[in-house]
Amino acid sequence: MINEEIQRNKILEEENKELKESLNNIKQSQTIEVNRLIVEIEKLKSENEKLKSDLFKTNKVISGIKNNQNNQNNQTDNNELKKLKDENINLRNQLNLKDNEIKNLKMRIQNNSIERPKYDLNDIMVINFISMDSTVNEGMACLEDDAFVDVEKKLYEKYEDLKNTNNMFTANAKPVLRFKTLKENGIKNGNKIQLFKLE
Repeated sequence: MINEEIQRNKILEEENKELKESLNNIKQSQTIEVNRLIVEIEKLKSENEKLKSDLFKTNKVISGIKNNQNNQNNQTDNNELKKLKDENINLRNQLNLKDNEIKNLKMRIQNNSIERPKYDLNDIMVINFISMDSTVNEGMACLEDDAFVDVEKKLYEKYEDLKNTNNMFTANAKPVLRFKTLKENGIKNGNKIQLFKLE
């Protein structure tokens, strides 16, 4: 009996360790993505500056051509002016596209930081559901701020037959109040939750 309990605790500790590693991997991948987006924004800003500079030069040339339109080569100047105007429009369009890309990347960075988990790895706890008839013996990873009813739902996802029974739970020899959090119920990491099927 004690050996079984030790074995179950080892399994739960291993699951807890895997959950923490998985959470760490998620955090690392988010950090890498945010850094990649920041580099991309800097690159786009640099391209924007170049486009602005090209646009400025094009406008200067257009202005110079307008001033020299009284020359003999009026037709050539007009063709050159049209080409420069087209290039000017093209540069403006490119500039607008890059501005939009920068805005989108900044939005993605903002959303990425919002999606980050708002809890520490040490906040993860495991509680053990045990039924009196030994049909249920299940460790469940959760947070102390989880409502017990939400943890109970996770248990019912694994043991669907429990949905058809009237169940009562106790922890530390006290009844568990479903709509209170684990913390409010005085449930801590590693606690056993006794499951009673009421007739």
